[in-house]
Amino acid sequence: MNRGRFVALMLIVLGLMIAPMSASAADAVQEWKLVTPDGVVNIAPMKLAPRLTSLEGKTVVLQWNGKTNGDNFLNPIAEMLTQQFKGIKIVKAWELAPELKTISQNQANSQKIADKIAAWKPDLVIASQAD
Repeated sequence: MNRGRFVALMLIVLGLMIAPMSASAADAVQEWKLVTPDGVVNIAPMKLAPRLTSLEGKTVVLQWNGKTNGDNFLNPIAEMLTQQFKGIKIVKAWELAPELKTISQNQANSQKIADKIAAWKPDLVIASQAD
């Protein structure tokens, strides 16, 4: 078989393969969903927590997610706060609840961590995500 006949035969076979697919595609109802790549996020206003005027007599929770050196950052902060403010209570979350020393992988887990910390009724939370 010469080259010209082979090319013609291949075009015919290809045409026969495509024809049934295009006919069935024309019969199907197409649905389109418009997606804009703007990156526009609707932000709802929220009420901010009142700002503290002093940390004297307040409870401060230190939260560490367990990444390397996070405790090396928070421990000196605890010492400085204790020296500067009378009656301050420092709560090291990773010591009181070791299960909180974790990197959250989803919103539900993050909410559980936040709820546990909120149960201690802190006036302030300082968190460290270190490496």
